Amino acid sequence: MRSLKQHFFIALSAFLLSSFSFLSLAGALPNAPHLYVQGTGKVTVVPDTAEVSFAIVTRHKNLVKAKKEADTLSANVIKIAKEYGIDAKDISASELYIQQETRYDNVTRKQVFIGHKVKRSIQLYLKDMSRYSHLVQSLVNAGITEMHGVKLQASNIAELNKKAEMLAIVNAKKAAQELAKGFDVSLGSLYRASKQAITGQTPYGGQAMMMDMERKSAPANIVKGAFEPGSIDVVQHIYAVYLID
Repeated sequence: MRSLKQHFFIALSAFLLSSFSFLSLAGALPNAPHLYVQGTGKVTVVPDTAEVSFAIVTRHKNLVKAKKEADTLSANVIKIAKEYGIDAKDISASELYIQQETRYDNVTRKQVFIGHKVKRSIQLYLKDMSRYSHLVQSLVNAGITEMHGVKLQASNIAELNKKAEMLAIVNAKKAAQELAKGFDVSLGSLYRASKQAITGQTPYGGQAMMMDMERKSAPANIVKGAFEPGSIDVVQHIYAVYLID
């Protein structure tokens, strides 16, 4: 059984925790008439960088041959990447993953050895989107059979985030002004502004980034116009509390 001292300590801890939560909320919102608004800023851009992820997979009953084929294909892929102007620092390759593969034989009711599977994951950072389709086709032509996808990015993301943040501030000010005008009250000074919403409170108004060289001769099987990068949205939020005069 717990002692009286233990029960007192638990009760005191619970009281302090609830008191802290109340004080935190009280500090976030003033004990006076106020408006709580959300401002959103969004910048839409065409991505200029692509993170291409794929895997090299080889299979053979002889493990040594399976590994050699994987190493040869890896070397060819790195060579292709460099031909497309991708720097060595923008090429990331994992260690080899080796797995023994089997299948179940319904007749013998035993697992039958099929061979060895050797796999290596690779990521390439392409900084010239006009070469994306050609790069992927060259990789497929070289023997790549597993494409994990492409993550579209903007190289100047820090600058775009700043721009979206300023738009969010302007939007928050406008929302506060419109709300005050609608209720026929005078908007006072700014009490609090943050990128984090106040827990348990819903602001008036109103998404973080949502985010996936022409060669002298195109690789075989390339289909022009098969890929368009589209656009990505860089979004920032601002949560502001204004006093009402």
